[in-house]
Amino acid sequence: MEKSSIPSPLPPMTSSSSKEKETQKRKPPTALELVAHYESQGLDSKEASLKVIEDMQTILMRVVGSGRGKKDKFMADTSRKLDNVNTRLAILEMKVDSKPGFLETLAIGVGSGVVVRGAERVFPHVLGAFGQIWNAVRSSTRS
Repeated sequence: MEKSSIPSPLPPMTSSSSKEKETQKRKPPTALELVAHYESQGLDSKEASLKVIEDMQTILMRVVGSGRGKKDKFMADTSRKLDNVNTRLAILEMKVDSKPGFLETLAIGVGSGVVVRGAERVFPHVLGAFGQIWNAVRSSTRS
């Protein structure tokens, strides 16, 4: 069996390829290199150190904030929604805690039953009294 020569879609790998060097990630400069760079521009050691710290903080804020706008917004919305749910649960818990228990509910029911029965017995007398007042006022205005 002979091997057929099929052309490879990938170019042959060479260790000194210029594309490979370009695609290789550059290492960021160290703090000492940055201090040396700023000192070579005429800043003294303290000013160069402050400038390096400022640059590193700026880069850190860009890295933390970049590309995460949607995720940050999602996290903020999620946090806000969780706070709302927690608040609603606390309100519901307060309402449930303020409701009367079984014995208290039974006592309220018995008390309201007594009031209704008492009203049934008193209501005809009250209507009769109003009727007598109405008749007295009507008879005094006719004469």
